[in-house]
Amino acid sequence: MNDRDRASLLVVDDEPSNFDVIEALLEGENYNLYYARNATRALICLEQNQVDVILLDVMMPEIDGITFCSYLKKNPNYQYIPIIMVTALTTKEDLGRCLEAGADDFISKPLNWIELRSRLHAMLRIKQQYDYLQLLLKRREEMAEIIVHDLQNPLTSIILSCEMLKTTNLDPRQGKKLEQISIAGKRLEEQIQTLLTMAKLETGRLVLEPVYLQLKPFLEKLIQDFSAIAVAKQITIIPNLDIENDEAMIDSHLFSRIVNNLLSNALKYSPRGKRIEVKLEEAPEKIILKVIDQGRGVSQQLKEKIFKKYETGVQYSDVNQTGLGLAFCQMAICVHGGKIYVEDNHPQGAIFIVEIPRELNVEFR
Repeated sequence: MNDRDRASLLVVDDEPSNFDVIEALLEGENYNLYYARNATRALICLEQNQVDVILLDVMMPEIDGITFCSYLKKNPNYQYIPIIMVTALTTKEDLGRCLEAGADDFISKPLNWIELRSRLHAMLRIKQQYDYLQLLLKRREEMAEIIVHDLQNPLTSIILSCEMLKTTNLDPRQGKKLEQISIAGKRLEEQIQTLLTMAKLETGRLVLEPVYLQLKPFLEKLIQDFSAIAVAKQITIIPNLDIENDEAMIDSHLFSRIVNNLLSNALKYSPRGKRIEVKLEEAPEKIILKVIDQGRGVSQQLKEKIFKKYETGVQYSDVNQTGLGLAFCQMAICVHGGKIYVEDNHPQGAIFIVEIPRELNVEFR
C-alpha cells in the first residue's frame, strides 16, 4: 500500500511526548502521520499535505485548540476535514465549547487505544463519504458541461438555416413562423452560453479580460439595444448616468451580460406604461449601478433566494423564467470582487444594486 492509498492523520499537540503515545496506540493502522506542535506549523502542514482527519489538542500556548478549530471550520479550504478534539477537560461546558467551535468529535485524556481507533474510523467514514459525494458532483458538472457544449453545433446549424431561409420567398405565415424559430434559437443559444460561462465561473477556469471602461457611453449603448422592446411594452427607460468619474476596470463582455440580464428582468416584470431607471452612483473606490423598476417587486423571503441557480421564486404564467439570469449576475459580479443585492422601490417595484470596485483586485484575476 503506497502513501496515497493510506489515510492521513494530522496530530496537533504542543507536547512532543504525546506524539509518541499516539503513534504507539495506532501501531498497525497504516496511517500517514503528520505532527505539528502549534497552530502555525499545523497550517503549514495542511498547505503541503492532504489530510483526512485532525487530532487537535485543546490546551496549547499562543493559539488554543478551540480557537484554531473555529478558524479551520470557517476556512473553505479546510472546513471539510473532520476534527477530533483531544482534551483533559471533562465538564459539559468545556465539551460544549468544542462542539460550538465546529469540532466533529472529542476524546478525553488519557487516551484509550480502542476508543481512539474507533473514533478515527468513524471520522474517516464521514470523510470518505464527503470525498465520494464531491467526486459525484464533479462528474455531474463535467457531464452537464459536455452536454451543453455538444448542443451548440446543432443549434448553430438551426440558426444559420433560419437566416438562409429568410432570403427565400415565403408567404407571411411561413415568414412569421420562421422568425419565431429564429428568436427561440437565439434565446436558447444565449442560455447555453450562460450555462457554459457559469460552469467556468464555478470551477475557476474563466479567465477575466479586464479593461478600463467609461461606463456612461457603455451603458447608453446597452440601454439603446433594449429600446425596441421597451417601446413595444410602452415602458420608458431613463438613463441617469452622469457622475464625476465613471471609469472602472472590468471585463466588458461579462459586465454587458450582467446589465443585459438586469434590464431584461426589469422589462419582463414591469407592467405597461411604467418606467425603468438605470442609475450610476460613485463612491471613493467603487462604482454603484442601480436598475430601478416599478414592477412586481421582490418579497423579503426571496431577496436572497433569487440569486441561486435555477431559483425563480414566484412563478408567473406570462413571464419566461429559467432561474439562471440572476445567478449568473451574482457569479460574474463576485469574480470582479463586487456584490449584488435587491431593495424595495417604494411604493412599488425593486432596485437591483451592483457594487464593483474601480480597480480589479489581482486576487480575482
